[in-house]
Amino acid sequence: MIGTVIPFRIYATFVGGGGLHVKEVLERLSKKTEILALPQLNEINLLKHYNICDKLDNLPFMLPKVIKRACNGEKFSYEEILQEYKKETKDVKILYEPLADFYMNTSSRLLKFKLFLSSFKPTIPCNEDLSVDAYCISKISGKKLVTVIQTDYFRSYYSAFRFLYGSLKYRIGDPLFSLKYRYAFFNIAKFKRIMREPLVKYILLVSKGTLDSVNLKSDKIKVLDPGNAFNPEILKYRTKQKEDYLVFWARLNYLKGIFEIPYILREVIKVKNNAKLIIFGKFPNNNEKEKLFEIIKKLGLEKNIIYLGFISDDEKYKIVSKARALIYPTHEDVFPLVILESLAVGTPVVSYDLPGPMSVYGSLDAVKFVKEFDVKAMAKEVLKILSMKEEDYFNLIYNEKLDKFLEKHNNWDKVADEIFKYLSD
Repeated sequence: MIGTVIPFRIYATFVGGGGLHVKEVLERLSKKTEILALPQLNEINLLKHYNICDKLDNLPFMLPKVIKRACNGEKFSYEEILQEYKKETKDVKILYEPLADFYMNTSSRLLKFKLFLSSFKPTIPCNEDLSVDAYCISKISGKKLVTVIQTDYFRSYYSAFRFLYGSLKYRIGDPLFSLKYRYAFFNIAKFKRIMREPLVKYILLVSKGTLDSVNLKSDKIKVLDPGNAFNPEILKYRTKQKEDYLVFWARLNYLKGIFEIPYILREVIKVKNNAKLIIFGKFPNNNEKEKLFEIIKKLGLEKNIIYLGFISDDEKYKIVSKARALIYPTHEDVFPLVILESLAVGTPVVSYDLPGPMSVYGSLDAVKFVKEFDVKAMAKEVLKILSMKEEDYFNLIYNEKLDKFLEKHNNWDKVADEIFKYLSD
């Protein structure tokens, strides 16, 4: 039996690439062995809030008894949940965390200050205000842990300062996000110390670039190959009947580059004044939505940018497959499924030069990379694609190298098998 520590909210709401990876892999692992699914510790008392209690019977896992009690309204302390998990994992052979994460309570300035002070302590945090859940459960249960990192925790300090400069220039989100995230992961959550713990068996990465960016060395660190996949059914959407528009889709927040999109398109229309861009997806809040439309209005792009809202998968793949290119100025990705699915349906991509995506897609002619925040360079690459002769354009997508790449990544079974290899080792 495998015990897996997962964010249960992914089964109740829209999820990004990381959440999709978790769901696809766990569905397949559950056919190979018994799975005991453990919600993240801070989620137990929030299960009713997530409206997930009525969905539990549809999950292909065994569930700890504490979940039913929580769904009946019972409340638990952090320590009580840990003790319940210790009892529930008695027959578990190994713990698996498919989406590495940690919890910090930053609800007050005092708590933030305490978190900062904790970075100077040698101990690994396991409390209600600061918890590396999977490790803490591993520690109390004595079970070995395999964890998968799918988030850009490893961003170098140089890259983090580049994000600081660029985000101030374009006034997007939290300029200190990358610096704070890196500091929290390495200094507060103490990742390097956890990595050395005997209970940690493997740390799995979905792309090599994540590792190269900070030059971490450990025999425990392995790169999954393949680390992600797409549903082969979407290949049916491929078409050579392209239409004259660009596309962007993802989680619509500043970390995916949503606020740079209008500036990129402004540069494009200086050369191609009738350029159109279709955006679809879900905003995390109205503030980000309002800010995007303020920028669009300020730049006079109301007729050039079309927002469709949240659409079905069928509509999504039809639109992306007919687009001339995907513009994807992401600031936080290690193996973006948005790029993989775009390639699968036959659409080239222009993106920022993050280490993770570069290590996965860098050898493909259909994916062009430019320096992060260089909107003029991105517009230039887009214009090159738009001005290509038809034969040259379709050679980007229809070639042997890309065919082999897509064949390697065309089934989630391959990813699940790769992970199961480390869980069974």
